[in-house]
Amino acid sequence: MRLLLFNLLLIGFAYSQCPTLQLQEPCTCTSTRYEAVSIVCDGGSSLDAVLESLSNSPPNIDSLTISNTPIEKMPGYAFQGFQIKKLFLRNNGLRSFHPNTFTGNLEDSLEELEVRGNYLDGIPQSGVSILKQLKIISLPDNLIEYVQDNAFLSYHSRDSILKVDLSANNLTAIHPTGLLGLENLSQLSLDKNLLSEIPSQALENVPTLEDLSLGVNKIHVISKNALPLPNLKSLSLEVNQIRLIPSDSFEQTPLLSYLYLGNNLLTAIDASMFHHIGGLKVLSMSNNKDITSIQSNGDLIRLELFDCSISKIEPKTLQKVQHLQVILLSRNQITRVSHETFSNLPELSEIDLSGNSINSIDDFAFSQLPMLVSLDLSSNRLETLPSNVIYDSLMQKKTTPVQRKLSIQNNPWRCDKDLLWLRKWLRDNGDVTTTSNNSPPAKCWTPSNLSGLDLRQTDSKLPLKTTKTPNNEYQVKNQHVPNTNGTSQLGYQNPHTEVNGLALVGLILGIVLIVFVSCIVLGYLMRFIFLSYESKTKPNVFGSTISSAGCIRNMYGGDGTLVSEDHGHPSTANNNVYLNRPRHWWF
Repeated sequence: MRLLLFNLLLIGFAYSQCPTLQLQEPCTCTSTRYEAVSIVCDGGSSLDAVLESLSNSPPNIDSLTISNTPIEKMPGYAFQGFQIKKLFLRNNGLRSFHPNTFTGNLEDSLEELEVRGNYLDGIPQSGVSILKQLKIISLPDNLIEYVQDNAFLSYHSRDSILKVDLSANNLTAIHPTGLLGLENLSQLSLDKNLLSEIPSQALENVPTLEDLSLGVNKIHVISKNALPLPNLKSLSLEVNQIRLIPSDSFEQTPLLSYLYLGNNLLTAIDASMFHHIGGLKVLSMSNNKDITSIQSNGDLIRLELFDCSISKIEPKTLQKVQHLQVILLSRNQITRVSHETFSNLPELSEIDLSGNSINSIDDFAFSQLPMLVSLDLSSNRLETLPSNVIYDSLMQKKTTPVQRKLSIQNNPWRCDKDLLWLRKWLRDNGDVTTTSNNSPPAKCWTPSNLSGLDLRQTDSKLPLKTTKTPNNEYQVKNQHVPNTNGTSQLGYQNPHTEVNGLALVGLILGIVLIVFVSCIVLGYLMRFIFLSYESKTKPNVFGSTISSAGCIRNMYGGDGTLVSEDHGHPSTANNNVYLNRPRHWWF
């Protein structure tokens, strides 16, 4: 009996795979773990050519994609004899469907229909409305300007549709009853349109909605009662023109957990806005250039505020969010991190402070964070770190090892005795990565004998004092310290252009000796030539301008300082030499 069942399963599996005989162009068939039969027909000369190629395909198709094939109107009974679960029609110039396009098996088998990059100017009624099992209808990148009255009310699958995608159209409005009949809709995408306000009246007819995307529109305000969605869990309003969020904006969304408000014109975070969404887990308000402070609620687990204008984190501001796990504050204007900023956050696992202007971090600032595995301090102005700054943090988990990360590159590190602890810690914890995005490792800037060396590779044998270069003309001053903001900080001397003092003295003495010897040899040579002619009158061999002292003076200026012929930038032959100019992240 078991053998019989196994054989039946094997036969069924083989039957559901792509056929042994390859399909004709332009169609190809592949089998994946999730889709036994997935067919793509791209670049066909016509729909008839595609259907001819499908004549050898199995009748049961998990997904069929027809793309870049001229089909202005989908004819009737186009898929007669096929049983298809997912149908994708992309970039075909499609404008309409015949009333009987899906008549047949597809009426009961089609669960997902995507019509992308075509010329539909409204929600299709003819043909599509007869589908009974449709769960997802996606109509992105068409020419739909308006969702008409009762657009989905005639759909036989209106009770089963869970997702509607109308993104990347030219939508300016939705009729108040435009979504009527979608009684179980959970996801609606209206991204990349021309909406100037939230279509509140239309949303009243889909109270089951859990995920609403309104990014990249022209919305200016979130008014009261604009979101009558009691089951909404995720809301995206990114890349709009919102300046202010009134405190009662989310009064009708008590279950909201994910809120995305990045790339707007917000000037502040009003703490009262969290009053009705106490269960918020993720808050993203990045790239709002006028936000200068942090406000949050008690249940956040992820806070994104990168690319803002935050210059200071008030002490104990984050202590109100005891469950915070990730905080992203890169590319702000923070200059100092106090020991109270991140204290008492037992679940915090990732901190990103890269691309700020931090030059001071208190001792114990990141200490006793047992879950911390990633700390990014790259592209700041740090020269040193106190020895207890990560005390009892960034520890390897014994039960479930994880990749630990301490990003500290692109800082002007001073590798003296005060930084010995960090260099030793890095050597003792070889699994910890110190860079991100394939950046060069963290390097010493000073002293000169360690400049350019990997922080992890330097040992503790350091001189107590650095040798000062006797000639200041060999130093590049006012060197820029780049950061990811595209700004630079004056005042750091480029360690790659420093010349060791002893080497410079040796170089000068060598030049003097060579010139001196050359003058003597030249003098004797000239004397020998003149004597060979036995001239009666012997001229001055060296002349008024030739002497050892004169030759040496040619190398020096009148004040005895060495004259350099190169008045431009340091040689570009060494890639480690920094040019004395602002360097931006796109360089």
